[in-house]
Amino acid sequence: MAPPRRRRIAQVFLALALGAASFAAPRAEAKRSRSRAKAPAGGTVDCKKDTDCVAVVDDCCPCSEGGKQRAIPKKDQAGYEKDRRKRCEGTACTEVMSQDATCEQKPFCAAGICELGEPAAAP
Repeated sequence: MAPPRRRRIAQVFLALALGAASFAAPRAEAKRSRSRAKAPAGGTVDCKKDTDCVAVVDDCCPCSEGGKQRAIPKKDQAGYEKDRRKRCEGTACTEVMSQDATCEQKPFCAAGICELGEPAAAP
């Protein structure tokens, strides 16, 4: 008589545990979706026009040595280059032209953010 009773108790606990999990999951999902919906605080604008952006070496090696490039605000270029030189001191790059797509792209301003690519033609 004892084993069926234990089995029944285990079934009840399992049902309670599954029920509790089903209540917790929707609340957690709702919390995540609300946090995604919020706009970033203090939305900063990096640029207003394409000339506010410049292409720089991304990481340590330039396109002519197997690397890639990225776009940043022109006003941040000096600080970025100083930090990059310090961080990459002693790094050896290969003498091969990179095949990365960024090496052929131009910097432009899109919605206040500096990006690489082909800017949309003006209407």
